[in-house]
Amino acid sequence: MEKGQVEPRPVLVQKFGGTSVATAEKRAQVTGHVRQALQQGFAPVIVVSAMGRAGAPYATDTLLGLVKDIAQDTPARSLDLILSCGEIISAVIMAETLRAAGIPAAPFTGAQAGIITNGQFGSARVLRIQPERLWQALDQGIVPVVAGFQGVTETGEVTTLGRGGSDTTAAALGVGLRAVEVQIFTDVNGVMTADPRLEPNARTLQTISYREVMEMAQLGAKVIHPRAVEIAMEGRVPLRVLATGSNNPGTLIVDAREISHRAGEPVTHVEIRSDRVVRAVTQM
Repeated sequence: MEKGQVEPRPVLVQKFGGTSVATAEKRAQVTGHVRQALQQGFAPVIVVSAMGRAGAPYATDTLLGLVKDIAQDTPARSLDLILSCGEIISAVIMAETLRAAGIPAAPFTGAQAGIITNGQFGSARVLRIQPERLWQALDQGIVPVVAGFQGVTETGEVTTLGRGGSDTTAAALGVGLRAVEVQIFTDVNGVMTADPRLEPNARTLQTISYREVMEMAQLGAKVIHPRAVEIAMEGRVPLRVLATGSNNPGTLIVDAREISHRAGEPVTHVEIRSDRVVRAVTQM
């Protein structure tokens, strides 16, 4: 590094689901997590889902219903266009929330964030990340707020990534930006040994391997999408699942061979014992 240059801050990708950005109170909690990341010396990149669940004005299922009320044979290209709108609305609202709190921020669509996909409408696969515009924002001290669940093809067609697509967006950006960690904020404290609604004694796992959590997801656990875990594993980027309304460190998801050096903070290595026959119980 040349004399006078400033060491770049490590990137931390933080993904917030629809319930985490649905109300002013929840968005204030998100702002607190972003501010904390900045105070810890990280350069946060935020990924958001559409606000609220089915029935909420801008939820994905609500937008889909607007089209289905008119026709049942809407082209997949048109469906992806309207379904991408929910996350864009969330990105703008969250960026303005951060700006109102004194944190410079700017919204980005998936295309503007450089998320290039194939042309499979409704369940597109991420081909690569071209994050130049995100790097420019970070260099200017601006927090990018990226609309999850979407990308763009080589020819400029808007695509969506399927269910769990915002998790996939966060993982792909984590790899593309060489993030120290991707944090997936949910309404639970992390990956648990069982569904807490069915088993009140379920415990939060401190650490778990990529492969273990992918198996759990494929067998019915809904904490994180398996495609997101696959991308993070391929890029060797740690994932952390944690709750928006808590300071609990949540569950760290990494390669089983790596060794932890600090608990409760973004890390690059963690030790996971492989002598446990059963890690968790799921149901389909």
